[in-house]
Amino acid sequence: MKRNYAAVILTLFLAAGLPCLIGQEQAKGQEQSKSQEGENQPKYEPDLTQPSLYTSINRRDPFKDLMGGTETTEKPGPGQGLQLTIDDLFLIAIVKEKGKLLALVNTGPQGFPHKIQAGDKFADGYVLSISESSVTFRKISDKGVRLPKPRDVVKEISQEE
Repeated sequence: MKRNYAAVILTLFLAAGLPCLIGQEQAKGQEQSKSQEGENQPKYEPDLTQPSLYTSINRRDPFKDLMGGTETTEKPGPGQGLQLTIDDLFLIAIVKEKGKLLALVNTGPQGFPHKIQAGDKFADGYVLSISESSVTFRKISDKGVRLPKPRDVVKEISQEE
């Protein structure tokens, strides 16, 4: 009886392992035939004499800001204006360019100077007029809240002695 159990177990092991061994030998044979076919065929080499064409289909813009900010080349449009407030501006100088008065303003000691003219918009108002010694701003909002009555703010150049 013990011999029968041993024979049955041995038969099962052989039956289970035999297809695996046969499958491995067949796979090895297929790999060898594929490698021999690959040796006969020439390898792909790109044609460097022809210029390649770049298409942007299904590709992202490589120059777009990845951090999700606005484009660096964008300038505020005619309706957008600068995001500066009138209270933050310091009048530096008034210049005459092509018969037109322009004002140079700064946003503080670390800020960059900006050239403004009559009609330029800011976050809380716009430039009403420019004279030879002062700039008049019309303030229409304060800290994002619209003022019931617009207020005029005059900034003058101090005369140095």
